[in-house]
Amino acid sequence: MVRRTKNEALVTREKILDAAEWCYRTYGVSRTTMVLIAARADCTRGAIYWHFSKPLNIFQAVLDRGRIPLLERLRDVSLASPPVMPRLRQCLYQCLCDIQDNERVRNVLEILAFRYDFAGDTLLFRELQQYEAERMMILLRHIFADAKEAGELRDLCPASCASLVGFALVGAVRLYLMGPVEADSMQEARGALDLAFELVQTDAYRCGFVG
Repeated sequence: MVRRTKNEALVTREKILDAAEWCYRTYGVSRTTMVLIAARADCTRGAIYWHFSKPLNIFQAVLDRGRIPLLERLRDVSLASPPVMPRLRQCLYQCLCDIQDNERVRNVLEILAFRYDFAGDTLLFRELQQYEAERMMILLRHIFADAKEAGELRDLCPASCASLVGFALVGAVRLYLMGPVEADSMQEARGALDLAFELVQTDAYRCGFVG
């Protein structure tokens, strides 16, 4: 009986998070209320408060479910031995695959990009996004500096190469989220990354060739 009750509680929690995710995408974060979430989840507000003490906790849990471990993956690439460009390219491809194949990931990114106005208590998540964006660029610059030292880059500034690839990734993902979920759209995003890598890598390392 205890196990059944625990399992039922977990099911209810997921229903609440599914409902909150839908409401955030439909109404926007600042306009989503406990009443809307409860109606969508077909439960009482008391049930929601039993799992989450305040709305901010629901928002955090929704984000956690759709998080891509990009920083962790970039950190692994930054610690790897040369050649690093093929590893970096594969790392960024994996992020694109996660977005294409995982609906929760897509929903969370869409919420953060288009349904989140940084109002009220959720303002702190803007600072977190800024921190993660800064960390991404720091890691990319470190990776490209290592690539430059290993002879994997053309005669270009590693920091500028990092900006090119980072901006290509962010821009491609944002445009992908704005359109219908289609494989061709993600192929275009991957093509943008391919072009960025082709522009900065030496001939020996183009197209992922490692010797």
